[in-house]
Amino acid sequence: MLATVSALVLLLLAPGPTNTLLFRAGVLFGFRASWKLAFIECLAYLLQVSLWGSALLYLSAYAPWALKLTQLAAGAYLLLVSYQLWLRKKAQDVPAQDRFTGLSFFWLTVMNPKGLLIASLIAPINTFTTWAGYLVFMSALALVVVPVGAAWIAFGAGVVGRQQGWLSPLAINRVAAIAIGCFATVLLGRLADSIFN
Repeated sequence: MLATVSALVLLLLAPGPTNTLLFRAGVLFGFRASWKLAFIECLAYLLQVSLWGSALLYLSAYAPWALKLTQLAAGAYLLLVSYQLWLRKKAQDVPAQDRFTGLSFFWLTVMNPKGLLIASLIAPINTFTTWAGYLVFMSALALVVVPVGAAWIAFGAGVVGRQQGWLSPLAINRVAAIAIGCFATVLLGRLADSIFN
């Protein structure tokens, strides 16, 4: 289990679309207003990993094209989020009014390719074949996701504490858009490579 938890921590610490938005929330709204996002992220990962784990055997055996189509949809969605962040000139005054928190953040996390990696590479074989294996792995996942998500929010909130003059909402949104756009481009590039090669 230590190897599984270590792999989860390393994967979830890696910058990506979800962590970029957690960092952004910490910068724009502070830790106190944003901490709930770590739990939203956890629920999204639990849902996504459960769905991927259940579907992987079927998809690989009977509909390998569906896996590619899902990856294409995830990449396209990330590009859309990147574009929307790029166009956003300012932040809302409160997190409840921000389009990149709450339900939108939940769906972005559900579309995050890390869930597929978790289900296909990190989860032990018995995770999706026995209830005991499922409960143990999902508990471990939840116990890793929440602190890592909170750390990204705290990191963003810590940057704000330094009161950088260049750290405007426009700059934060543009950096987040570039990071998410690069991630989506790499994902779509790998998908194209796997299709054509």
